[in-house]
Amino acid sequence: MLLYAAWQLWRSGRAGNEMRELREPPLGWAMLIGAAMGLLAGLTGVGGGIFLSPLLLMLGWAGTKQTSAVAAPFILVNSIAGLAAIALAKSAPLPSYVWILAPAVIIGGWLGAEYGSRRFANPVVRRLLAVVLALAGAKMVLV
Repeated sequence: MLLYAAWQLWRSGRAGNEMRELREPPLGWAMLIGAAMGLLAGLTGVGGGIFLSPLLLMLGWAGTKQTSAVAAPFILVNSIAGLAAIALAKSAPLPSYVWILAPAVIIGGWLGAEYGSRRFANPVVRRLLAVVLALAGAKMVLV
């Protein structure tokens, strides 16, 4: 599924700006798809944000910039929840290098927001998302 989404986003990057008119998501469908996405993310061990972004774009529920604006905090909250669950369960200690990763995440998030929202055109953002999806899909297939 991730590889298909990557292929679609790569193709849509050639088209220029948005590939279709945006529309409001029907509440029932959004809830059903959200539940399926959460189940799929839990089963595969991949964060839901990797599924959220292509879905929003391909279903025409958000534009490229809107998707980036929604996915970034979604991934941040999920990551914090995951770290909190590990810390509370005490099943595994946090890695000792987590304090090095935290500033890297903040800097990377800031750079991504800056370039994605202000400097890169929509086709470039779509192509970069396609590369990320392809890498995640390849990792799932090969590992």
